[in-house]
Amino acid sequence: MHVEQEIAGDDTPVLQAVLKADKEREWLLEAEQKLLNTEVKEGQTEQPTYMGIDLMEVYERLDELDSENAESRAATILAGLGFDNEAQARPTKEYSGGWRMRIALAQALFMTPDLLLLDEPTNHLDVPALTWLEEFLASWEKTVIIVSHDRGFLNQTTSHTIFLHRKRLWYYGGNYDTFLRVRAEHRANQAVMAGVQERRVAQLTQFIARFGHGNKKMARQAQSRMKMLSKLQDEAVEVDYDDPYLQLNFPAAAPLPPPCISVLDATFGYTPDRPLYKHLNFGVDCDSRVAIVGPNGAGKSTFLKLLDGSLDPTDGAVRRHSKLSIARFTQHHVDTLDLSVDAVTTMRRMDPEISIENCRKYLGHFGLAGDLALQPIETLSGGQKSRVIFAQIAYKHPHLLLMDEPTNHLDLETIEGLALALNRFEGGVVLVSHDERLVSMVADELWVVMPGKKDPSAKTGWRPGSVTVFEGTFEDYVVMLKDEFAKKQLIGGGRIKTLRE
Repeated sequence: MHVEQEIAGDDTPVLQAVLKADKEREWLLEAEQKLLNTEVKEGQTEQPTYMGIDLMEVYERLDELDSENAESRAATILAGLGFDNEAQARPTKEYSGGWRMRIALAQALFMTPDLLLLDEPTNHLDVPALTWLEEFLASWEKTVIIVSHDRGFLNQTTSHTIFLHRKRLWYYGGNYDTFLRVRAEHRANQAVMAGVQERRVAQLTQFIARFGHGNKKMARQAQSRMKMLSKLQDEAVEVDYDDPYLQLNFPAAAPLPPPCISVLDATFGYTPDRPLYKHLNFGVDCDSRVAIVGPNGAGKSTFLKLLDGSLDPTDGAVRRHSKLSIARFTQHHVDTLDLSVDAVTTMRRMDPEISIENCRKYLGHFGLAGDLALQPIETLSGGQKSRVIFAQIAYKHPHLLLMDEPTNHLDLETIEGLALALNRFEGGVVLVSHDERLVSMVADELWVVMPGKKDPSAKTGWRPGSVTVFEGTFEDYVVMLKDEFAKKQLIGGGRIKTLRE
């Protein structure tokens, strides 16, 4: 089964949409009802059948499919992907594209196909759902092929790696980190062999040049060397160099005295009776390195909007340094680009004084060299469109970068280049991301955003969400999530065990 796109939304509850994905089970349940409702005529000795199958065969096949536990299995998978009981009962049409993608993923996992194809499954997942999926796939007993830009996810879920490079497929045993190590060793060996071969070619060429026109004996030897040289050239060792990482660069403005941003007893909510968070107090400096994690829908993107002034708190205050320059990358920033113009025009709209030549040179530093800078943006890939945004951000020379899921649509090499660029950036960074490697390389603080929820014991019937500093690393946070999943029996046995059996 190939999971690459979201399901269509309709009135079907989420749990039922997952159950209905197993067409064989649905057909068998229909056959069961048909057969149970079939009248047995007096004196009839043969069991009634429906499309060539009798009731006993239906029950045997339903038992093989573990139909009795189907609803429990589906609910467990959905819970792991972030759907609580209330969310599982809501119609699929009420969900956004990212959440419908999760439903499509849940359908595939529920069906346990012999071959599961996952195309960028992490794009719409938060850290809790991603952690659960890693654990689930790590014990998947059938074949799964994953296309992903998430290095940590690949390391946790794969045992072999297929590398598509320059129109060739290379097969490696081991996960992604093992592939990188083995490939580096292979290239090093190639370089040594190529060096030996080059020296031998030089020796043969020198001999041929010196003795090719000498006496008959030396001429015969030179002729022999020419054959050896021709064979060496036919069997030349080609060193398979990787394309270099994209050299992104984000220049920072001159530093400002702290704090750059002060959040003072701030409260915010889109509706007065259901605040996302209340009484927030913290500061962000021009050397802060903060990663924000938490479930989708908790308010991580809203939190960034409060920091940059796109939203104002409903109570309290957010104060920014009068000279503070902020650049923000949003999840949907690419959608704001004018697709009808090229990258050069986009940049010159920011600064009409920049020449076309300098603009093209500047864009080249972001992997948009040559004709790419002059193509309509609608013809660029998702990753190339993101690079246009990165170029705009860098041109501002900000004090503070706010990055909301910047790795979506990027390949592994560009993500590595982005992480290195953020490390070199001399300003502050507040980063929302589910990418383990990016967070681990860039952030030295982890803030967890938890959503508000209904609470009958609360005076208003609503408990606001929270933003708290996590005491530990990203790896510690993931371990905590796994412990919580285990307690809820979402991984490591319990309810999920029936699915694997």
